[in-house]
Amino acid sequence: MRERYEEELRKLKDSLISMGKMIEIAIESSMLALMGRDKDAAAQVAKNDESINEMERLIETQCMKLLLQQQPMATDLRLITAALKMITDMERIGDHAVDVADLVLRVPDCKYGKMYEITEMSTEIIRMLHDAVQSYIDRDYNKAKNVIAQDDVIDQLYRTIKKDLVVKIRQTDEGETILDYLLIAKYIERIGDHATNIAQWVIFALTGKRE
Repeated sequence: MRERYEEELRKLKDSLISMGKMIEIAIESSMLALMGRDKDAAAQVAKNDESINEMERLIETQCMKLLLQQQPMATDLRLITAALKMITDMERIGDHAVDVADLVLRVPDCKYGKMYEITEMSTEIIRMLHDAVQSYIDRDYNKAKNVIAQDDVIDQLYRTIKKDLVVKIRQTDEGETILDYLLIAKYIERIGDHATNIAQWVIFALTGKRE
């Protein structure tokens, strides 16, 4: 019975890794669309979102199967519960990638000087997301804690971008476009929050405590 449980748990971990890769690609694609003004790439992000939603439903099914058939002990129960919570945040990350892509489809070209910071935010967030999922796979408490700590860096980058955009709104007649860029930065910052949530659920799975 235990061997069967371990096999089902391995499948669950494989699915989480796959979903993690899918949303990493979604973030990367939305940023490539933004930087390259690539509307075809932006449209593809929205099309791929359904695959992320399907993966969420698959993982939900896997978790329910483990809960109903295996009668897990307390530690295993936390692992399964955490997985259910994690995929909710992961699905929301996919939604925010679509939000960014949608804005790319409508935002005209804008000479905004802080695109480096927006790119840096997305790069850091992809790293956070990867490490958060991997910390679950490896049951790595320290890696999860590092992800949580990294959210402060994302918040600081967002504050820098926001401050700069507010100044530009006062200095230009492209205020509406600048606001769209502020929304893009906010969506990326929210993705960081969800990556942090994933790491917090890993902490719960390992310790039984929710930070």
